[in-house]
Amino acid sequence: IIDALPREHRVAVVEIGAGTGGTASSLLPLLRSVCTQYSFTDVSELFLHQARRRFSQYASFMRYELLNIDADPRLQGFASHSFDLAIATNVLHATPFIRNTLRNCHRLLRQAGFLIVNELLRTSSLIQTTFGMTDGWWLFVTDPERQGQMSPLMTWEEWRKLLSQSGFSGAHCMRGRGLLMESQAIIVAQTPLRYQPYPDALGDGSHFISGGLGGLGLLTARVLV
Repeated sequence: IIDALPREHRVAVVEIGAGTGGTASSLLPLLRSVCTQYSFTDVSELFLHQARRRFSQYASFMRYELLNIDADPRLQGFASHSFDLAIATNVLHATPFIRNTLRNCHRLLRQAGFLIVNELLRTSSLIQTTFGMTDGWWLFVTDPERQGQMSPLMTWEEWRKLLSQSGFSGAHCMRGRGLLMESQAIIVAQTPLRYQPYPDALGDGSHFISGGLGGLGLLTARVLV
């Protein structure tokens, strides 16, 4: 993907659920010469604090921010369509409503932006025994897209369908060979070159928004602008 970019093009990257920084440690040396911003995000402030120390050599373009991809990124201080690449490693399945999660990923990306997902496509007795003991593994049980499943993991066909329905214009899946590698996949999806305009729910004229002292008015304005 990087090699296909124009020579002078520089990218803004967001990593969703970056955790302990395993993915970032592999990507940052490759992106250093073409990256204007790498947003290292997670739901845990502890992971962000640890990452600041670990990746201090990349301080010129690194940002560390809280992001819960379950919720609208615009309500968490992220502008719509502000990244060229969104990266998520074994994290998107661990959200309660996968369709909502993919739509939020779409909101983060610019036109012709890429979502790069590293995910398991099927479970096993070892995985169920290990991760099935955690509450987070079962967040999916109320998700209509995964109703009746024994795990939050989805097949490639399910991923492709949901990505298309979430606004991505194309998706590809890459898997390795062998028993273990065949169940792990890199999924690459791209946003369209042109976005469909959202309907103007407010209509014409002026509108006054007041959110009191809690900042709700500012957050609402960010969503509407």
